[in-house]
Amino acid sequence: MSAPVKTANRPPQAARTRKEKVVVPPSPPASIHIVPQTSSSAAIFALIDQARAGLPTSQLRAIGVRLALPVRELAPLLATTERTLARRLDQPGELNKMESERLLLLQRLAEHGVDVFEDQGKFNRWLRRPLALLGGQSPLELLDTASGFQVVDELLGRIEYGVYS
Repeated sequence: MSAPVKTANRPPQAARTRKEKVVVPPSPPASIHIVPQTSSSAAIFALIDQARAGLPTSQLRAIGVRLALPVRELAPLLATTERTLARRLDQPGELNKMESERLLLLQRLAEHGVDVFEDQGKFNRWLRRPLALLGGQSPLELLDTASGFQVVDELLGRIEYGVYS
């Protein structure tokens, strides 16, 4: 028969610690506004058709003004270079399919952000603020990938429903 193992130099309370139960708040309802949440696929296909047809550069200018994004910050969001974007803004015409799709995502994200913060200026400032939840990056820094759009939109949904963790 073996003797019980004693813990050396440990106070009695520490030896009897229990695992604390971690309470995880429930996830908010699906609130992703990037892709329309409808029972009809017509809205989704309309979005796809818009991207394929190409959005006018005037919409690009408008979102740049709305979000206070200069060309150097806007270019990575559309997966293009500053020079190409500046050239597109100088000439009337349409964006290509990929740029149009990214612009549509950015427009939907901006609408969601203003809905959540109820103020364009507050949302614009939040976009640029580094967040610990995002590893010290700002939400704007994540918008150079489709996954980043999803993460930022989900974070807006969490704020909208009061789940800050």
